[in-house]
Amino acid sequence: MKTLKPHRKIQGALTLPGDKSISHRAALLSLLCGESLRILNFSDGEDCAASLKAVQTLGCTVESSSKRSLTITPPQSAPKDSVKIDCGNSGTTARLLAGILSGLDIPAEIVGDESLSKRPMKRVIDPLRELGASFAESAETLPLHIKGGAHGSLNYRMPVASAQVKSSILFAACAGGGEVAVIEDVRTRDHSERLLKHLGATITTHHPRVELKEDPNDPRKKTRTVLDDWKARIVVKGNGKLAGGDIDIPGDMSTAAFFFAAAAIGKGEVTIENLGLNPTRTAFLDHLRAIGCETHVESRVTISEEPRGVVTVRGSKLKGRKISGALAAQLIDEIPIIAVMACFADGPTIIRDVEELRVKECDRLEALIDNLRRMGAKVGSVENDGIVVEAKGEMQPTDFKSFGDHRIAMAMSIAALFLAGESTIDDADCVAVSCPHFYELLDSIKQ
Repeated sequence: MKTLKPHRKIQGALTLPGDKSISHRAALLSLLCGESLRILNFSDGEDCAASLKAVQTLGCTVESSSKRSLTITPPQSAPKDSVKIDCGNSGTTARLLAGILSGLDIPAEIVGDESLSKRPMKRVIDPLRELGASFAESAETLPLHIKGGAHGSLNYRMPVASAQVKSSILFAACAGGGEVAVIEDVRTRDHSERLLKHLGATITTHHPRVELKEDPNDPRKKTRTVLDDWKARIVVKGNGKLAGGDIDIPGDMSTAAFFFAAAAIGKGEVTIENLGLNPTRTAFLDHLRAIGCETHVESRVTISEEPRGVVTVRGSKLKGRKISGALAAQLIDEIPIIAVMACFADGPTIIRDVEELRVKECDRLEALIDNLRRMGAKVGSVENDGIVVEAKGEMQPTDFKSFGDHRIAMAMSIAALFLAGESTIDDADCVAVSCPHFYELLDSIKQ
């Protein structure tokens, strides 16, 4: 049980550990490289450690040269016998590794902890089977028994917006020498595409075609027609080993969201250097502007195909907002802290189309409803896929429950800063999944 004391004055500058999504992908793609990968600013969270442990189990060597800097050398040959790989609590590790192992024809059993063993895997298994992969049995959850065989061609339209599913398919094609086209109706984070390009893969991202015609009623104007009914079509063809080299990982936007939220609620100011500015990850900055905050971006640069910069957020009087559809998919990891900010805003915040939150480390929708009501907010569920949050007077201190979920623990810890007295939260150590030094970083911006 951790005691959380109120502290409303927020100001300071931070540098964060590397982006969690990119760190996972960099570690796992080392299995497909012809030479060593040198990775700078690798995430120090437990989830990414699971990906490192997985590649070591498969024969890679991992050497740390300095804090969060490491070199991964791929094995000379693949394991001959079946390998058991424990992914802990990391769904990213399990789903992306399923694609790589299917393409490499490495027989393996993928297992995880109790929480991960309940999370859906069928969304990955189905397209991998269409690509030719074989599994020992009909599997919808872990453990997965992989036999290999993903060497075919596939044109796959994503039934659900998921960067993990997309990445698993793309990685399987690179590993197995096949050719796939993944079609997205809702654009998801594109770290896999950028990293594959950086490592020399044959990959192309097609955007919808646009036709311009003269307006028959006014020849000075043109009408714009989008000819394709999708947002992106990503084509990958496996053609041997990927290149090694250097990967420099920017700071994690999903972690930054908690510190920016503290500035937003407390009308303070927080600056984060070397922060990832991938366009598929900056919707949270747009959200902050939409609810009344100021955001400033300086020193933009692109390294290892990933844009980054120095970002400053200044808080102000907040207002409610409606989030749904494609925007909800882009903000899926930030929904817990967005719900917390809604408790300190004028007007309701309506969040829809986030049913995916029910199959994370916990049911995050139910966890939010429970915790926000504990501190006095007005919270209601919207069918099965969302919530409505509204302030109801001054929020009161309470005993928060983390439900063993790092994002719930961090979100409620930010809320506690602005309550009328001391609160507590159980199992605060679960923040180590993504940001082990979260509370130290938080203390550094308390003024």
